[in-house]
Amino acid sequence: MKEERWHDLEKSLEKLQPFYDLMNRIMSLDNEKIIRDHSLNFINDPEKYLDAGTGPGTMANLVIKKSNPKKTFLMDPSIELLKINKTYGEKIQAKFENIPFVDGYFNLVTCGFSFRDAISHVKAAKELSRIISKGGRLIIIDIGKPDSRLIQFFYYLYIFLLPILAALIITRGRLIHEYFTLFYTFIEYPEHSKIVKMFESNGLKLIAREKKFGGAIFFDVYEKK
Repeated sequence: MKEERWHDLEKSLEKLQPFYDLMNRIMSLDNEKIIRDHSLNFINDPEKYLDAGTGPGTMANLVIKKSNPKKTFLMDPSIELLKINKTYGEKIQAKFENIPFVDGYFNLVTCGFSFRDAISHVKAAKELSRIISKGGRLIIIDIGKPDSRLIQFFYYLYIFLLPILAALIITRGRLIHEYFTLFYTFIEYPEHSKIVKMFESNGLKLIAREKKFGGAIFFDVYEKK
C-alpha cells in the first residue's frame, strides 16, 4: 500500500471508530462475533500477549476474559485510537512493519481485522513471526480475499457495495469517503494462500483455520516451530 493511501486509511479509521464494530458486523453478514468466538478455542494460556492493530480493543478484551494473560500489550499506529482504548494493558504506538519488541517475546499475538491494514503485508508477516516465541501462536481474523477467481468476482462486488451500504445505514451517508478507503485495503490484500505462505516462510505453521463464504471471512491459527 502506498504511504499516502495508508495515512488516509488511518485518518478514516479514526473517524469511523464509533461505528467500526457495527460496520464489521454488517460487512461480515453478522459472522464477525461467531468467528472471533471460535478463534478463542485456540488460545494457549499466554504469559505475554500482544493485540496488534488493537483499535478499540475488541479482540484483546475477549482474549483477556478467556485467558487472563500475565502481561498484555495493545499496539496500534494511531495514537487517537489508543487514547480511546479502555482495555487493560500497556499501550504501544507502532506499525506492523516495525514492532518494538525483541525476538520471541510473545507466546500469543492476535490481529483482529487489522492485518489487512498493513503498509507491507510481507514485512508485517516477518515482524509478527519474529516476535513470537517457540510454541507461541498467532491468530489472524479478517475479511479475506478468496483464492477462487470465481468467488473473487462476487467478493469484489461485495466489498465495493457493502462499505457504501454501511455508510448509508450507519452514518446516513456522512462518512462515505472514509468507508470507501476500506475498499483499497481489500483490493491490495493478498489471496489467502499467499498470506499462509508469508507466515510459513518465516517459521510459522498453520495449525487451524475456519473460513466462511469461500474465505471472504476467516481466521487462521499459526504456531512457531
